[in-house]
Amino acid sequence: MILTDKNDTERTMKKSLFTKRKTVILFAIIAMFSWGCAFPFIKLGMKEYAISNDDTAGKMLFAGIRFFLAGIITLIITYKREKNIKIKSLKDFSWLFLFGFVNTGFHYFCFYMGLSHCSGSKASIIDSLGTFWLIFLAVLFFKERLTSNKILGCLFGFAGIIIANFSTDIISKVSFQGEGFLVISTLCAAFGGVIVRIITTVRNINAVKATGYGLTIGGVLLLAGGLFLGGTLTKVTLKGIVVMFCLVAISVVGFVLYNQLLSCNPVGQIAIFNALIPVFGTLTSCILTGERFYFRYIISIILVALGIWFVNREKN
Repeated sequence: MILTDKNDTERTMKKSLFTKRKTVILFAIIAMFSWGCAFPFIKLGMKEYAISNDDTAGKMLFAGIRFFLAGIITLIITYKREKNIKIKSLKDFSWLFLFGFVNTGFHYFCFYMGLSHCSGSKASIIDSLGTFWLIFLAVLFFKERLTSNKILGCLFGFAGIIIANFSTDIISKVSFQGEGFLVISTLCAAFGGVIVRIITTVRNINAVKATGYGLTIGGVLLLAGGLFLGGTLTKVTLKGIVVMFCLVAISVVGFVLYNQLLSCNPVGQIAIFNALIPVFGTLTSCILTGERFYFRYIISIILVALGIWFVNREKN
């Protein structure tokens, strides 16, 4: 199946602020840094809301609140800008529901299920696979070329992620409940990138509006799943509310910028920036939660930067 953009859409894209090389790099780094910050804030949030490591239902409830609020805020922003957040047709709604289900609902259900049965370092490495799935899916769906530069970029990026998160338990036994669910979550993230490109370029739905609906729908699904499984937030503190507000802001900034970039640029060119997320997550965890800093993190950043450079050194 090959999907191509219309000529008038491409002309509009070229004039967009989101296609200029310097701003693309800036916005991509901001988005990835935002998502990287989510790692320590999630840890802080779990602590403040007294959610244990094996409380999957509580994690789903926590995530559902986060994404639902982020979606509502994004829709409010859309309404302030466009004065209209109506969905034109049932087909458009079907695509938006699919986007919310795959990219947020089912994605984070699998992520939290896997994270409950897997170490954080191993989860960070497996989660990064979504970056490389998306680059290959872009070749399949959007006729983007799989060049030697892209392959080298993926190798450098993956090497950087492994170096940043390496520990002895990476090579320990695997299970479907842990690693299996995490791999499924990475596929959801990759297909979410494909869906948002289709929604914005083929269905001609504004990227910010699509993000708002996707987050809201996914948030509702996570909330429903968490409540169905018996999830509760037994402890609520002022610090916990502040942490939740930060996570909501992270979701709004990260998803809006990322989805806008995906709608305006070759998918592979943007996808490789995702390799920065676990690196930023590791560094911000050192700052915010007091985790130990290792020199290998610097090497990791250099390798990921080389990976991004290789993927973006030529026109896709």
